[in-house]
Amino acid sequence: MKDALLEATQIRSLPLIQSVTLFPVRTGRMYGEPSSHVIVKLTAQDGTVGWGEMSDLSHLPALMPDVRDLERCLQTLLERRNPGDINAIEDLMLANFPGGRFHGKACLVRAGISIAIHDLKARLLGISLSTLLGGRRRERVPICYPVFRLRCREDVADRVRLVSNQVAKGFHAFRLYFGKATDADVEFLEQVCGEFGDKIQFTSFDGSGLFTLPAFMRAYKRLSKFPFESVESPVDRDDVDLIAEAREAIDHPVSEHVRSAEYAIRLVRRQAVDIFNISITVAGGIQGMQKLFAIADAANLECLIGTTQELSIATAAQAHVGATCVRLDYASDPVGPSLYEHDVTVEPVRFEGGCLVVPNGPGLGVEGDPAKIEAMSAPLSAVNDVVTGYSRG
Repeated sequence: MKDALLEATQIRSLPLIQSVTLFPVRTGRMYGEPSSHVIVKLTAQDGTVGWGEMSDLSHLPALMPDVRDLERCLQTLLERRNPGDINAIEDLMLANFPGGRFHGKACLVRAGISIAIHDLKARLLGISLSTLLGGRRRERVPICYPVFRLRCREDVADRVRLVSNQVAKGFHAFRLYFGKATDADVEFLEQVCGEFGDKIQFTSFDGSGLFTLPAFMRAYKRLSKFPFESVESPVDRDDVDLIAEAREAIDHPVSEHVRSAEYAIRLVRRQAVDIFNISITVAGGIQGMQKLFAIADAANLECLIGTTQELSIATAAQAHVGATCVRLDYASDPVGPSLYEHDVTVEPVRFEGGCLVVPNGPGLGVEGDPAKIEAMSAPLSAVNDVVTGYSRG
């Protein structure tokens, strides 16, 4: 009881949030168009800084927030609040920025603030984020590297080189985004399976919700001769009954991006999936991830950590959640820092032996670099995504 009272007193005495600052940045990436992000800086009255990230805003809808107006809204909501009272701040954010799965992009705003407030509280207490979340169960998060969707057979040689290059860097698990050109998918798989054999594994074949059920089944029948562990998003992500039909029709476990507790319950009740794909952006932050992991655990479902391809700030946050959650059953996806040409932290997160290493040190264990953030500064715009027909999600 005495320790609990001491901890409560310590949290009540933390310096208040003095300022909220947002920095829009842009960076090129391996495959696809450059990505826009918003870096969050929460500064306490004693000068301590917590860093957050609204990741990869180049998602449907083709709509970007007014950063300066958003900054003023967040200043009104958060300045002069106690960073130790995370529950109140999370409730405040959800009340003012409701919604999930990128539509309206409110979940990205919530995620950025959630990361920053957890980082700030942990730094003020002089502990790591994983300690704040209850302590580590693991020091590394196994990673599966993305093989981006082949558009035609001319892409095969490039994707084979991608796998070869990443194997040389220590990655052995991969996720194949399939379905634009099944002939190309088959040719690619024949080559890499023939060359690497059991040195690599495909954790998932990901359909990104692009298929009708008949079209998915046609592709699945051709690809099922190759070794892989699971299927992700075989059909429309909004149609839980259709996902369940796809699951019942195939021999592999099915995973889906879980965007809210309500959606998670629908998936569980319909027995539509075997695996929850849980990411910090779609879940709207750290507490959102924890809630979804708890539902999966209660429903005896398997889990992995998903991604929208984050920079090092949000990737570090995912690593700390991955270090503390009860179960991680499949290799996870947060590999953004190895895809982007530039990053915003003094030192990026590290990947070793095909794993994301959970950072040590106070808070996230990574720190924003003002010079790098300034060098990457760029206004948010979805125009290029519209022109190129390229929007993720």
